[in-house]
Amino acid sequence: MSSFLRQVNQTILRHALIASGDRILIGVSGGPDSMALLHALWELREDWKISLIVCYLNHGLRPEAEEEESFVGKAAGALGVPFLAGKADVRALRKEKRLSLQEAAREARYAFLQETARACRADKIALGHTADDQAELVLMRLLRGSGSRGLAGIPPQRGHLFIRPLIGVWRNDVEFFLHEKKISFRDDPSNRSSRFLRNRIRHELLPLLENYNPRIRPILVQMADRFRLEEEYWQILVQEKFPAVVRGQKKGSLDLDIRALEECPLPLRLHLYRQAVEQILGHLRRFSFPHFMAMEKLSRNPEPNKEIRLPCGILAAKRYQVLKISLGEEKAVDFVRPVPGPGVVEIPEIGRQMRFSIHRRSGEEKFGDSSVAFLDGEHIHFPLLLRSLRPGDRFQPLGMDGDKKVKDFFIDLKIPLSRRRRIPLLFSQDQLLWIAGLRIDHRFRLTPQTRQVLKAELL
Repeated sequence: MSSFLRQVNQTILRHALIASGDRILIGVSGGPDSMALLHALWELREDWKISLIVCYLNHGLRPEAEEEESFVGKAAGALGVPFLAGKADVRALRKEKRLSLQEAAREARYAFLQETARACRADKIALGHTADDQAELVLMRLLRGSGSRGLAGIPPQRGHLFIRPLIGVWRNDVEFFLHEKKISFRDDPSNRSSRFLRNRIRHELLPLLENYNPRIRPILVQMADRFRLEEEYWQILVQEKFPAVVRGQKKGSLDLDIRALEECPLPLRLHLYRQAVEQILGHLRRFSFPHFMAMEKLSRNPEPNKEIRLPCGILAAKRYQVLKISLGEEKAVDFVRPVPGPGVVEIPEIGRQMRFSIHRRSGEEKFGDSSVAFLDGEHIHFPLLLRSLRPGDRFQPLGMDGDKKVKDFFIDLKIPLSRRRRIPLLFSQDQLLWIAGLRIDHRFRLTPQTRQVLKAELL
């Protein structure tokens, strides 16, 4: 067994990438790395008792792709390995999902690989990433300010499906193996284009850094290994703590309990925010450390109602002691809740409560808290009613002579549509007493003649 094959075999053993009898789908582009992967697994097939399938995806971006597909198909045929091919419209996907061209190509490629693996009942999908790819990716992510997950680089195995048997070998080893075995390959000209950051790092930055430290490449790979171990620890901790901070969950939306979050140290809170976003989106593209710090700042904001917009259509909204993370606008809801007498009334549709009490006028009522209203109890009688906004609702705002549509009042305050029907309105029969958290009706204010006070609190 050659030195190259021994290294590949050691990587497989070290990370338990393959089990005896596995059916392995190999993604082959025709380039040197993927051709070396194909031939390495083919030479190890009897040792591991594995069967192989080769697949190729035409991204629809380069005219030479059809020639490459034919080349890969012939290479697979020469080894007696089944061959499958597909084509993707990467430009259309880029436009549809508003991705960069590289992001769209990657998404199309992984979707094709997974669909093909299901169709041919493959146990694993093998990809040809090398140690050089690892070093280049870690450096690229370092330049972009990635956190521990990004700096963990390319894992030898992702989930139970994707494996990278060449992740422990260097590109020089690949080239020597290809030369030794007289294996032909196709060179993608885009790998030399300086308009891609990865290529500039490969051809310009890494050679420059080697003047400062000739071992920069293995050091970057070691960094990835170290960060990957840390990230594995964080994932275990997050999976353990996450259920305790989730107050509610539905499709495209998560409610996090702010009090439960406050019991966690800041680094863990940031990982919990990240987990929430990833659970909703299925990925973390376009999210970085400042976005999670913005969520932290929002949750610690003393104001009870605040919201921020984040990448990919994510909305983070603080609603008192709940941090709501959702995809897109909060949906309008309708609710009606009777208030039979003093006590607490739940409004589950908006995740809020209201508390009512009656007391004799003391003159010590504390005004200024928008979540508390003091109303003239002489003219208010239970039962009352809490409900959401309806067309035509009117009231006389405190301090005004005439009445006003509630809709116009909201518009004046620049309250977004998504919030308007989530604001409780308190009624006595058909008379609006209080737009909770905003303004009482002038006619039910406390006056010198008031002896009995209705206190309403939005919790």
